[in-house]
Amino acid sequence: MLLQYSLHKPRKGHADIKDFMKKFRDAFPNLAFDGAYPLLADGEYVIARWVGGGTHTGTAFNDWPVGALPANTGRKMRFTGTTVFRVVNGKVTEEIGLDDGLTALLQLDLVRAVK
Repeated sequence: MLLQYSLHKPRKGHADIKDFMKKFRDAFPNLAFDGAYPLLADGEYVIARWVGGGTHTGTAFNDWPVGALPANTGRKMRFTGTTVFRVVNGKVTEEIGLDDGLTALLQLDLVRAVK
């Protein structure tokens, strides 16, 4: 399995992806995603448009390209994205997405707008 989004370094393999997901969920316990458009499918590929986010009420998290969050900042993020899943023999083998990372990083105060 391959997991790749703009906000995080690519992850490969069950153990690496599971570790990343656990750390992300530990940092954002209420992390949730919803479909924002009907799924589109063609052969092995399924495309999903989504909206998601959560509140950083948990552990420190340092998997951002521009910095880290100390534990329990209380900062909220809500952003959108599009994901392409590759499904082979009933299993997801690739999850490659493009998320609105800038919005999330601004909301988490990891980057600031230039005035």
